[in-house]
Amino acid sequence: QIEPLAKMAFVAGAQAGWVTGSNAGSVGCPKRCWRGGVRASPCGLRMAADGSVVGGLRRVVSGALAAGLIATAVLSPDPTSLTGGDVLTPLPARAAQGGGTTFSGSSQRVNKDAESLLRWGLPIKNKEVRELQRDLENITYDIRQREWNKVEDDLRKALGVAKGKGQKILAAVAQERREQAQDILDLVLDKIPMVREAVASKDADRVVELQRDVLRDVGRIEDLMVKEFPFKIPEEYASLPRLLGRATVEIKIAKADGQQFDINGTLYKDGTITMVVDGYNAPLTAGNFVDLVNKGFYDKMPIIRSDGFVVQTGDPDPDGELDGYIDPQTKAVRTIPLEVFARGDKEPTYGLTLEEDGRGAAQTVLPFSSYGTVAMAREEFTNDSASSQFFWFLFEPDLTPAGRNLLDGRYTVFGYTTEGAFFLKDYKAGDIVVSAKVVDGLDNLVTSS
Repeated sequence: QIEPLAKMAFVAGAQAGWVTGSNAGSVGCPKRCWRGGVRASPCGLRMAADGSVVGGLRRVVSGALAAGLIATAVLSPDPTSLTGGDVLTPLPARAAQGGGTTFSGSSQRVNKDAESLLRWGLPIKNKEVRELQRDLENITYDIRQREWNKVEDDLRKALGVAKGKGQKILAAVAQERREQAQDILDLVLDKIPMVREAVASKDADRVVELQRDVLRDVGRIEDLMVKEFPFKIPEEYASLPRLLGRATVEIKIAKADGQQFDINGTLYKDGTITMVVDGYNAPLTAGNFVDLVNKGFYDKMPIIRSDGFVVQTGDPDPDGELDGYIDPQTKAVRTIPLEVFARGDKEPTYGLTLEEDGRGAAQTVLPFSSYGTVAMAREEFTNDSASSQFFWFLFEPDLTPAGRNLLDGRYTVFGYTTEGAFFLKDYKAGDIVVSAKVVDGLDNLVTSS
């Protein structure tokens, strides 16, 4: 039993540098460290071409074991590709806390809200609207602790920004959209006092409901600030579909046996979820996905994996060798490059993990920090092998903290589940995608045909 575990730990430890001894923090890149038919890593582990692990087992830390179980056993298109057919149960592990995208910049406040992550992912630079957003989002944390005075202070600050800095917010919107933005800002000014009334009555549920409504208005203003697509996609990918903006996709799934979904005692005939697909940060991945949805590719396709870590679908031939979309023009599987947008960069990194790019500690604009994060599956050792299979990540903060796991920077996140995420826990292998459709943003899709 130790062989497959050690192999997975090696992959995780070597790629992420989660190793002990004098080489801790170094990187063993699978593309650059083949020597004499043996894959060698700085941590002292070696893996032969046949996949067997040679030596150095004591030097792998328990964190790498857990990360390897998640990253290699779960996310490659073939769930048994690294274990010789063995099905492994992940070992419990205690992971480091903190990191990831945050509301306020504090490493202790991991942002797990899909809509917030999407707002922060917009390519805008207006400080005043970000200040307004941050003040309103801070309510999320303060109300959990029933810190009513802090919640009131958050609202007071937000109202001050909306009133005192409203013109600076509007100035960031193109002239032809400014009147629309003014109308939305007026709504924000009207709604903040309503939130304060709910705070005065200490009605937490009502506060959260109104806060989310106001934040959606703020997000609408931020959407209006985006004036053009923020970067040029490399010419080498000109033949691939791209999404120059965002799109909303609705997926309806039914039980294979005709039973209903049972969510905390409530029965549903089908489980419908809504996802926002983000082309600003992953235009090729999002474009590929929206193109396939629009073609009806995912309709009637089964869920192929549901194991508590991910729910995965998109394999057109689960029992055969074909595992991607065949381009009718080339007659070959269409693949897309790994596409990772690091925070602070001006464009995505293509074809390399952030670890391989020498930036393993860098955080991504779209992190694996929200339940229902949407990402592409790919072959473990081939970065540019994603085609049609994608997965929903079932975020567990204690085991896979945002910014400190082996998923961020290694797999392409291209969206988040914004509605119906509670269905994910009841999706099972064999359940069927009844339909997948683009309900908004199809006009942002650009194809070569």
